[in-house]
Amino acid sequence: MATTAVLTVNYTDNQLVAYLNGAQVYNRIGGGEAINEQVVLTGNLQAGVNQLLLIGVNFNGPAHLQGSVNINGRSQDFNFDTRKDGAPEGVVTQFYYTIDNS
Repeated sequence: MATTAVLTVNYTDNQLVAYLNGAQVYNRIGGGEAINEQVVLTGNLQAGVNQLLLIGVNFNGPAHLQGSVNINGRSQDFNFDTRKDGAPEGVVTQFYYTIDNS
C-alpha cells in the first residue's frame, strides 16, 4: 500500500517553512489571516523513512501557526499560539514528523 501524506496549513503568523528530507516543500509568510492551503507530499516521498520538518518564525508581536499533517488518513495537528501573552521578535518553533513509506 502506498503512503499518502498531506500538509495542511490553516493559519500562519508570520512564517512557516516545511522541509521534506531536507528539500523545501512549502514557504508561506502571512500576516495573521486564516488560510487553508494543502501540500500533497505523497509524490515527494522516498522509499523508507522520510523526515518532515516545519519551522515557524515570528517577525514581531504575537505568533500563531496552525495546521495538520495527515499520514494515511491519520491527522496530527500542530499549533503554536502566543497571541495571549505576546512573543518576542524572532522567536522560532519547530515541529518534526517521520513518515514511513516502506
